[in-house]
Amino acid sequence: MGCFGAIRLVLTLSAIGSAPATAPLDADMTPPRVQGKPVEVSIGFYILDFARITSRDESFDVTGYLELNWRDPRTARPESTANGVTRHAPGKIWTPRVFFENALEQPRFHFDPVIEADDEGRVSSWVIVSGKFSVPMNLRQFPFDRQVMSVRIGTFEDESVQSLQVDPALVMVDEKAFVTDWTIEKASARVEPRRYVPGQETYPSYIYQVVVQRQWTFYFWRVLVPLTLLTIVAWAAFWFEPSGLQPQISTCTAALISLVAFNFAIDFSLPKVAYLTFVDKHALIGFGFVTAAAATVTYVHVALDRGRRDRAQRIQRFARWLFLPAYACAVGLNLVNALL
Repeated sequence: MGCFGAIRLVLTLSAIGSAPATAPLDADMTPPRVQGKPVEVSIGFYILDFARITSRDESFDVTGYLELNWRDPRTARPESTANGVTRHAPGKIWTPRVFFENALEQPRFHFDPVIEADDEGRVSSWVIVSGKFSVPMNLRQFPFDRQVMSVRIGTFEDESVQSLQVDPALVMVDEKAFVTDWTIEKASARVEPRRYVPGQETYPSYIYQVVVQRQWTFYFWRVLVPLTLLTIVAWAAFWFEPSGLQPQISTCTAALISLVAFNFAIDFSLPKVAYLTFVDKHALIGFGFVTAAAATVTYVHVALDRGRRDRAQRIQRFARWLFLPAYACAVGLNLVNALL
């Protein structure tokens, strides 16, 4: 055996000889049972502040406060300590194990959980956590949409061992919470059973939700109004003399090119979804009316070339008075459909 082999053998034997025996299961680290029933954990989570809400990937970033309260008779003390409360280090007593079901990334805890127990065995644990969470968004009404931001918290213990109940005092949003482009409305919370594997045990799941309303002013003035004005530009083509092909075609072409360029310019601020939003439909309505204007101008000049000037003038006059009411009706129907 070489020198290095001998050294390796000695180190291995030393490690084996010094290894402690397997410790028995610590009863205090198992979930408590109160009067033979599963431990009841009161859970509360609320948002301290938003970092952002991202419509493109349907997610939001928040910092929140998580608190758990339960009763464990094993932590009761006959003699009071300062204020009758004992602080425990994480891992020294049993605490509920929870996780964030819809977290896109590993949540960041700002510090170790603060665990305190009073002399009667009432235990509380709280921590500040930041994370990025996924949430399905219905953006069909964009930018007049209202969304529900949800944080789902699951447990590692099934309902036969542990139950959850909502702490109503913590169903709220911090009064200083703020997020750009959104108005924060009401918060709600509920507990519902969750079955992760079909046919297996159900686990309690806590669902915290906050309703937010998008502030649509930016999109109205910077997106909807310009799209509307660019579409109305094509209406000017019906006010030229029917024989003036050049200005009519130029007007329709300029409006169409401007619409295309403007849609490319605002693309960064619009969500990428598989369905049409209100803004998408508004833009398509504009494209449709500008294209219809170009087709009408073409038809007018075909009639002129065939010597049907009276017919060309009637068509132009009809289009002149029909364009705006028809466009207004289409936009109005789109708006009503979005808001209903």
